Amino acid sequence: MALARIGLGSNEGDPAGYVEAALVALARYGRVAARSSLYATKAWGVTDQPDFVNAAALFETELAPRDLLATLKTLEAELGRVETFRWGPRAIDLDILAYDDLVLHEPDLVIPHERLHERAFALVPLAEIDATFESQVAALPASERAAVQRIRLPAARTIWPVTWDETLDRVRSAAEFCASAGLVRIRIEEDDVAIDVRRTPRAVAVPLAALDEAELGTPAPGALAATNGNAHAATGHVLRAEFVGIVRLSRPTVAVGAEIAEDRELAYVESLGIRNPIRSGGSGRVAEVFVTDGEAVEYGQPLFSIET
Repeated sequence: MALARIGLGSNEGDPAGYVEAALVALARYGRVAARSSLYATKAWGVTDQPDFVNAAALFETELAPRDLLATLKTLEAELGRVETFRWGPRAIDLDILAYDDLVLHEPDLVIPHERLHERAFALVPLAEIDATFESQVAALPASERAAVQRIRLPAARTIWPVTWDETLDRVRSAAEFCASAGLVRIRIEEDDVAIDVRRTPRAVAVPLAALDEAELGTPAPGALAATNGNAHAATGHVLRAEFVGIVRLSRPTVAVGAEIAEDRELAYVESLGIRNPIRSGGSGRVAEVFVTDGEAVEYGQPLFSIET
């Protein structure tokens, strides 16, 4: 598990709302271990545009740096960012400021961020949650540090202007409808309330005995046991994809014969920018791996065979 430092910024529409939405969306791909306050900052590079709202997050993730970069670009598009010109206004901006202690210089990916040391709008929020960057903040001119102002949102700004019980009832109704209709995502807006439900189901576990041998090929040794000489008794299950998308094997990658001590994520299917985890469903042994990392998969396609 790596610790990435993510910078967030917005200066379009409701900038604070965009930053908060991005922090929620990040949790689909890892764990937001800490987040900074919101800060009001002046635009950098091209100054003739609205002020920004900036923040920083400590993000625990299994994504490699380049995969993380791709994920952040996907989230930007999902949240409504439209590319204009360099340093121009944007609905949301997500940057990798640092990634563990990695130093990387590639044409389209530099870690730590190549301009981090001169950007108060990124360093001040980051130093709030990571003391290792306090010295870089101290090295900035006092005028630049003072220009980054912590935002204290007015009390009238609330996410749910209804009672908690009413909110729960609406969320339950939206989730039930999403599941019953087979939808991946549903958004309901009523008056000043917006409810966004995303469905992230696990892969389907199917008994080995129910699968066609022509589909899976030769069963792994021990995966099926003979009963009464002509029937097979299942000793495990097969995990199938519930979405069309790209499968990504989780790290560390499991191999045939690997023992799984408890329920764990084996991979995830990336579909429409959503990370749909594939979990083992319990302890057992990996009898077969039917896919490779980065492979396109169809709905119902076998992914793993788990021997219990």
